[in-house]
This record gives sequence, C-alpha cells and structure tokens, in this order.
Amino acid sequence: MRIRLSALTSAALLFLAFLPALFAQSAQKSAGATNRTSDGKLDFSGFWREGGGGRQGQAEKSVFQGGTATRLPTRAELAKKLPLTPKGKELVDLYTKGDGDWSGETGAYGDARYHTIPCGPVSPALGGDVEIVQNPKRLLLVYTSGESKWLRAVWIGREHPKDLTDYEPVWMGHSVGKWEGDTLVVDTVRVKTVPGELIDAASAAPQSPNFHMIERISFAPDGRLRIEKTFQDPDIYTRPWTKTVTMAKQSNWDDIAESWEIQDQHTVCEGGRYPSDNDPWFQDKK
Repeated sequence: MRIRLSALTSAALLFLAFLPALFAQSAQKSAGATNRTSDGKLDFSGFWREGGGGRQGQAEKSVFQGGTATRLPTRAELAKKLPLTPKGKELVDLYTKGDGDWSGETGAYGDARYHTIPCGPVSPALGGDVEIVQNPKRLLLVYTSGESKWLRAVWIGREHPKDLTDYEPVWMGHSVGKWEGDTLVVDTVRVKTVPGELIDAASAAPQSPNFHMIERISFAPDGRLRIEKTFQDPDIYTRPWTKTVTMAKQSNWDDIAESWEIQDQHTVCEGGRYPSDNDPWFQDKK
C-alpha cells in the first residue's frame, strides 16, 4: 500500500511540475504562436498592434480639451532619463526649446512636431501597427499606423559588410537577422540621419550617423509578439539603452481595412498645418 501511495504521490508531483509548461504551450497555440516557416523557425507573420487586441478605445481628453486625463510628462522631462552625452543633452535642449507647457499633451499625428519623427525603423514598431510577412530568407515589415506606410526588409542569414561605408545610408537602414533559438536577432546600421532626426519622438531622443540598433523579436508566453530594441550611439549616449514593446495579433480584417482607409484619406498639412479644433499647437497666435 505504501509503495502504491508513494507512486501515486510521485505521479501527482510530476504532473504538477509540468502543468505550467502545458498551460504556456496551450496559450501559445491559442494565439497562433507555434506557427513555423518551412525551415522550422517561428513564423511572426500577421498584423500586430501594441498592447491588447481589437479596436482601440477612445482616448481620454486632456485638461486643455476639457477632460480630466492625467497630464503626460513633457519630452524634456522624459529625456532626463536617457543616458545622454554632453552633445546629446545639447541636441535635446535644441529640439525641445519650442515645446511649451503643452509638450506631451499632443504628441500625435496632429502634433506640429510630427515631422521630426524618424522615417526609420525605430518609432513605428514601438508605438504603432505593423504587418509582418515572413519566409526563411526575409522578414518584411509594413508599418501602417501613420499617414505614410513604411516598408522594411530584414534579410535572414546575411551579414553586414566589414566596411559599413559600402552601404548607402537609407531611411530604414540596412537590417540583417540571425536566429538564436526561437528569437530572431536583427542588426540595423546606416540609418539615414538629418538634423532633427529622433530615435523616439516622445522623449526627443536624438540620433547621429553612428546610430546602431539591435532588435530581439520573439513570442511572449501568451503568444503576443515581443520586440526588444537596444540603441547604441556613442556620440549621443554614454551607454546602450533599451525599449520593449509587446504587440497582440489582430484578426478582424474589416477593422484593419477601415483604419487603413481612414489613414490613407486623411488630410495632412493643409495650408502647412494639421487641422485641429482643440490642440494648443494649432490655435492662432494673437
């Protein structure tokens, strides 16, 4: 009897030990995280949106707009958390000197500072929708959250040339990827830089021609897409720093089509300004 009870106890303990793994595996399967390409690697293909799924809720109104939403920190305040070199601090001061008291309350497509948002592979994937199409040799990313659509290719299995000046700087930079287990590590260099170009518009984080980005793309245990971005730029930052975004896979293509149509038909820069009835950036100066 004792032997039988001992065997049953061992079996129960063994089952409990494997229970978390079984639940995690079940969650991944329900989210489609176990799909793989023909070479057996994880397949990140799909339409992804930051945070949860479904149609995004109505944004809270700021105090200026007659609402009670908590005031957002200014770009200058957020920039204090960055590991800036003296040159980096100088550029942040330059980029934020005209922000005013309402900096941080706007910060959307209608923001007058919108044109300083980079056309490169940094901000869109951190705060916007992205569609991914993948095969064993290439990861194709289409950033769709702005009035413009950015297209970016990551070449899997290739390497950068030893002399990076062989690359012509381009807005999306040059990206190559390699697999480390179930994580795709993407290395991006030679991102085109112009005065006012920012890594992260929310914190006025500058970049220089020496900007280098490493992304680690993987699935979270619940099946959501996780993109960890590490930024290196010795001219601007005293050390590398990282931002991470988690994105949920979208399946309602009717909503996606509607959002795409709205963005494509949006009136931008009419008369040199974005139309807005309640944004302090667009009130006539008296």
